[in-house]
Amino acid sequence: MRKLFLFIARALFSLIFIMAGVSKIFNWSDTVDGMVMTFRKWQMHLEGSLYIGDFLQFCSSIAPLLIGTAICLEIVGGVLILTNVKMRLGALLLLIFLIPTTVIYHAFWFEIGSGFHLQMTMFLKNLSILGALLYFLVSAPSKSAVE
Repeated sequence: MRKLFLFIARALFSLIFIMAGVSKIFNWSDTVDGMVMTFRKWQMHLEGSLYIGDFLQFCSSIAPLLIGTAICLEIVGGVLILTNVKMRLGALLLLIFLIPTTVIYHAFWFEIGSGFHLQMTMFLKNLSILGALLYFLVSAPSKSAVE
């Protein structure tokens, strides 16, 4: 029964990453456009900041590369956790994906009204997931095997 529950827990946890990665593939142009818009939003809020505008413009220009990288991190990390094969590596890949995603996409400090509450909720949700990933990273058996 324990093995079944552990598998269900891993499946439920990894589902958000695997599904998000697959969704980005099938909605490629919308995803790239969304990333570019997010960088433009940051530029608007940080207008006049030394070199930040240039950096954000550069990030916009490589948005397809960033999205491709995100897809790989999400799907590979999610599958590694799902299968319990190299779970620490899976957690690390998802941490690499989720930390910048949380800060860049859920910048509640730029929002007002209902947008503030929505983005703060999404930010806090991601912090919760980051906590679980840190737990997986430090507590997963060093030699994971499919259960």
